[in-house]
Amino acid sequence: MERWSPPVELSRQEQALMKRLTRVRALFGFLRLHRRELFDETFQEQLEGMYRTTGAGEPPHPPALMCMVTLLQGDVGASDAEAVELAVVDLRWQRVLGCLGADTPPFSQGALQAFRERMVAHEMDRMLLERTVALVRSGAMTEGERRAV
Repeated sequence: MERWSPPVELSRQEQALMKRLTRVRALFGFLRLHRRELFDETFQEQLEGMYRTTGAGEPPHPPALMCMVTLLQGDVGASDAEAVELAVVDLRWQRVLGCLGADTPPFSQGALQAFRERMVAHEMDRMLLERTVALVRSGAMTEGERRAV
């Protein structure tokens, strides 16, 4: 199964975008900066445990990527269909998902729905939320960023 491994370093374009997110949608900037901590190797391995290893069917999208989509969805209140579109037309989404410049979505509406169902069935939705909250509380997000969220 493919693991999600977006770049750690900010590109020049990302640096410019980060400056624009100091007051609005601070969670986007936080997720971009801390996605490697949130989705470390151990957690990605746990996410992969939600899948059978029979090799049948299409390979799944990287689970950490799909988790990140669900976090973004929750922040903006987007439907599955809207999330697919935002992944193509919104630079903030592209930056967080590691697909800057993409002209096709990195996931489909059906894949997102199926992933969410799988997450709930394995109680990984709760774990994702707990990990995100713990990372924010650890001081990774500044007080000003917390107020902006």
